[in-house]
Amino acid sequence: MSEAKIRHERTPGWGYIVVTMLVAALLTVIPVPETVKYYWPDWITLVVFYWVLVLPAHLGVMFGWMNGLIEDVISFSLLGQHALGKALIGTIAAMSYKKFQLFNFLQKMFLVFVLQSISIAITAWTNRLAFEAPIFIEMWQPALTTALMWPFVSFLMDQFDPGFS
Repeated sequence: MSEAKIRHERTPGWGYIVVTMLVAALLTVIPVPETVKYYWPDWITLVVFYWVLVLPAHLGVMFGWMNGLIEDVISFSLLGQHALGKALIGTIAAMSYKKFQLFNFLQKMFLVFVLQSISIAITAWTNRLAFEAPIFIEMWQPALTTALMWPFVSFLMDQFDPGFS
């Protein structure tokens, strides 16, 4: 049986999922210097994307939406702002998990970059509508660092996942 089939059919280890989401939430709210602020990856996006790809039968849009709401609450942002972007990421990941397994290293990073860029655009758009906040180019820098962190995060989560050890 292929690894892809095993991943799709296995029962999720909810404890491990919760722990990884808590770590991602902590990394999201950790204070970083102003110089690093616009380069800090979106850890919640990385973990949501990973889990939806690993368990598409169990996780998807609602998983992304709930984690986005958690990000809204812990970052004191407009409620639903990050949830919309994370729900979109969960939807696309759930719909394309089979294709994603065929992608090479760079294609996977590019998809993460595009999805994170769309999520950032949604956040910038809602900030613009709600608060008339300016949109500037630095807002999209985390999309690049999130994409660059994807191989590292997916490798670490595969290594520590009790279901695959």
